[in-house]
Amino acid sequence: MAAKILDCRGMTCSGPLMATVKRMKRLQPGQLLEVWTDDLAAEFDLPAWCQEAGHTLVAVEPREDYYSFLIKKKG
Repeated sequence: MAAKILDCRGMTCSGPLMATVKRMKRLQPGQLLEVWTDDLAAEFDLPAWCQEAGHTLVAVEPREDYYSFLIKKKG
């Protein structure tokens, strides 16, 4: 199953987290979302939110100038 892509590069503070929460609500259980962000706070915010919300953080991959977070929706 191919992951949906959410490009949050250029967003700051809680922008990537809020965009991720909004997009995850539209996905079906088990679907994957790949979030691209260059916001350093997301390195802490997204894993903490995944744990709290019950989603699985499948992978975090540093890219050249951003991070890629692969998240699997719970259920």
